[in-house]
Amino acid sequence: MISQMFNAFSALFDSLAQEMVILALFGVSFTLWRTYQKNNAKTLKGTECKNKGLLDRQLVRRVSDGRPHGLHTGRITKKFSEPDRAKVRACEPEIRQLMDRNEFTRALNMYRCVERQGLEVLFSEPLFTAFIQSATRVGKVDVAERMLRTMKRAHITPSLDFWLHSMKLFSSRKQYGLCLSTYEMFGDHCPADKVVFSCIINAALEQGLAEHTPRMLAKYSQAGISARDHVLFFRCYVAIGDADSAEALIMKLGTQTSTLMLNLALLACVNAKQPERAWNMLQHAHKLERGGNTDGIVDIVSYNTVMKGFGAAKNRQRCFQCMQDLVDHGLQPDDITLGSILDTCIADNDLAVANEIGNLLLSSGRQISNMMWTLFIKGLVRAGTVEKAVALYKEMKKRGVQPDLITYSVLIKGLADQHDIGKAMELVEDLKAQGLVIDDIILTHLLEGCRHANNFKLGKQIFKEAMDAGMKPSDVTLVTMLKLYGRAGEFHEAFEMVKTWENVTGSKPSVIHYTCLMSGCLRSKSYDRAWESFELMLASCIEPDQTTIATLLPGMVAAQHWDRVLILARRAMEVAGSQPPVEALNHALSHMRASQSAGQRADALQTCMKIAGIRISARNGGGNCDR
Repeated sequence: MISQMFNAFSALFDSLAQEMVILALFGVSFTLWRTYQKNNAKTLKGTECKNKGLLDRQLVRRVSDGRPHGLHTGRITKKFSEPDRAKVRACEPEIRQLMDRNEFTRALNMYRCVERQGLEVLFSEPLFTAFIQSATRVGKVDVAERMLRTMKRAHITPSLDFWLHSMKLFSSRKQYGLCLSTYEMFGDHCPADKVVFSCIINAALEQGLAEHTPRMLAKYSQAGISARDHVLFFRCYVAIGDADSAEALIMKLGTQTSTLMLNLALLACVNAKQPERAWNMLQHAHKLERGGNTDGIVDIVSYNTVMKGFGAAKNRQRCFQCMQDLVDHGLQPDDITLGSILDTCIADNDLAVANEIGNLLLSSGRQISNMMWTLFIKGLVRAGTVEKAVALYKEMKKRGVQPDLITYSVLIKGLADQHDIGKAMELVEDLKAQGLVIDDIILTHLLEGCRHANNFKLGKQIFKEAMDAGMKPSDVTLVTMLKLYGRAGEFHEAFEMVKTWENVTGSKPSVIHYTCLMSGCLRSKSYDRAWESFELMLASCIEPDQTTIATLLPGMVAAQHWDRVLILARRAMEVAGSQPPVEALNHALSHMRASQSAGQRADALQTCMKIAGIRISARNGGGNCDR
């Protein structure tokens, strides 16, 4: 028993001893392999530096003594030997050549080989400039910042060319951070150049650092700037909210003030919640215009800016005064102008605004023109408050101001768009009572209103009265009448109108009118009438376009008029310079193949499509034959 146990322990010990020997051999082998790898890596790295720059070979090059161009005359802490300087001078042209060939990565690797030896501060300014510009172009901002820091450590004073080229590049690439980093590192040596400082100041504004611009502006003002260069001052004043400086500069520039400068100064005042100050500045600008600025200073944006300030202060009286003043100076109010005023006047469900606008218009004591009343009426209509516009119209008449044709046109269109043809007709009666006659524009608005209200009889009557009065309708009027006939299903009358239109009015219907006529016929499934309209168009020497074909083709397919389908298909392929209706033709081919009455006409259509290079869909047995 004891002998067996001893043998078992002996066998176990032998196994463990073998395992330990194997592990020890593995550990020794692994250590030797790691040591070999490290030595090999150092050898490869040295070879790479040799291949990229051949720095060892450059040691034998002999060059004249001298400090690299652009180095500061101040001492560098570390002393470099002449071989070190010669090595850098010889390496620099090779790096420049690599960058000239757009091999930025290889050039950077060669630079790093020099950097590992601590010699990078010996490079010249032109090399750093080339690196910074190349890095910026390829989006390597970190490399550009690294080069700037190295220039700082090397005590290099950037030249004017460096500032000009770098700032322009940074600004064009929107690398505003690099602009500010350069200024922060070398600001004491920044030249008083207007291009350089305009780039730096714009960068500060773009980065939201407007509070740093005043000291930049002080240096910028020493750069021999012209009057138009002062726009940058006003941009900064707006950003920092300095209305005092903006006003002072306007007074200093006088007649040399430009429109943009004035508008920025006004915005600075409005942002500072000083609309009265902006108004006074606006009046001063008008005095400058009369004093010799022939180009003009004040524009509609100037007034809109001031009105925005008065609107925020809820000063309605001043808003109306601005409105009247801009009209007196020959300016035309725009949508922003009207919106600024209406925002201060319009309250939900408050029809008293019409009376208030009337009082404000008359409170100035000056004669108010029809145009001014019409502008407010138009603004109310555009704001979707037609009821208030009508109320202002009544207030206008009540105060003895006679509306003109434009006023009626604006109101009638607003009512027609709201499908209120009854009130629109009341305005027509007022118009006639005033001795005015409706024009083509008002007629079109009324016909649209009748169409929306499904009042065919009234629309027909209005059109007849206008024609009897000698009015010459336009092409738009004809389209509107065709839509009205189509809504009422009166396709025979629509057909006759198009047929006799040239004889009655002297103008020839276009392809748009014929297509509109066909569309109305097809909606009521009057396929024969639609085809008759098509033939009338051809007889009138009007060529169909692809819209006409795409409109008529589905109707002929639905009516199973296969001969007509073929005619339309051939016409579609004859229209020059346009894409045939591929889907409509494939739809027609599919229905023809499904119909027993089509016969060989389906094959004829498919052949035409193949000849024209039109894609035949898979359901029709086609492949990938794209046009």
